[in-house]
Amino acid sequence: MFKRGKIQISDHFNGKKFFNPGGASDHSFKDFIKIAKEIQRAPWPKWVDLDLFPKPKDRVVEGLEYSIVNHSTILIQTEGLNILTDPVYAERVSPVTFAGPKRVHRPGIAFNDLPAIDVVLVSHNHYDHLDIKTLIQLEKKFKPLFLTSLGNEKLLRKNGLSQVEEFDWWETSTVAVANNKSNLRIHFVPAQHFSSRGLHDRNRTLWGGFVIESKTEKIYFGGDTGYGTFFKEVSERLGAMTLSFIPIGAYEPRWFMKPVHMNPEDAVLAHVDLKSKKSVGIHFGCFKLTSEAIHDPIEHLKQGCQKYGVSSDDFYAPEFGRVYRL
Repeated sequence: MFKRGKIQISDHFNGKKFFNPGGASDHSFKDFIKIAKEIQRAPWPKWVDLDLFPKPKDRVVEGLEYSIVNHSTILIQTEGLNILTDPVYAERVSPVTFAGPKRVHRPGIAFNDLPAIDVVLVSHNHYDHLDIKTLIQLEKKFKPLFLTSLGNEKLLRKNGLSQVEEFDWWETSTVAVANNKSNLRIHFVPAQHFSSRGLHDRNRTLWGGFVIESKTEKIYFGGDTGYGTFFKEVSERLGAMTLSFIPIGAYEPRWFMKPVHMNPEDAVLAHVDLKSKKSVGIHFGCFKLTSEAIHDPIEHLKQGCQKYGVSSDDFYAPEFGRVYRL
């Protein structure tokens, strides 16, 4: 486990705050007022019923299986390990329980149907990715290893999480695999985004994605990000991805969202840059965060794939709760 001291100044940390190299800029207060009005334009349904699927296996020793719970919460099962990304089981993604974006469908896998979780990946501290109540539930039930970005360990430990490691970009954790001579290597990789949980902590913690590397697969999880050259750098440094989970939602209006959220066309470019064999769309269809309609990400992903000659079998939007096997 890392024993983190003072965070070093780097190309994305100035000694006080983190930033995006090359320049995705912050918006003004007036921009936030304007976007708050625009988000209301596309109506979403109050509730969507999901199809019921069999619950996942307890363990997957051979091969790889995955299920999208909701938003960016993914159950990844490989090498006998169960990994959960950005777990959110809250009704709202907000600092308060009475206001803020509210889910429009139940989680695709009920919390009590989750298999024993070994590792939890937390990409950054926004409420739709770091849901502290869900993390506390996971700690109480499973006591997993929590891997997260620089600056978040303090929050997690303050809330009783016992095994926490935080990472800078390109740092790696090795996770032991029981009854297996090889270990999983989990790399924390760059993203283009920002962080905050309140009014006075903007960019005090880092953001990023993860690459899970086993003896046979490389699995990319994008967290939350705009498009940038770092996707090519990931594949150049770590090799072509076997499977990528790439955000495709929360992208309109583009004047506001482009620096920090990809649209589906950007996501297809990321798929190409990652040299990904298969990619799965995430970060859509559960919480109304921006101004596109609920089904727009799925339709626009199909259009993006057609534009860049990517098969819909190679990059698709999944059904929530369905178990997929690679």
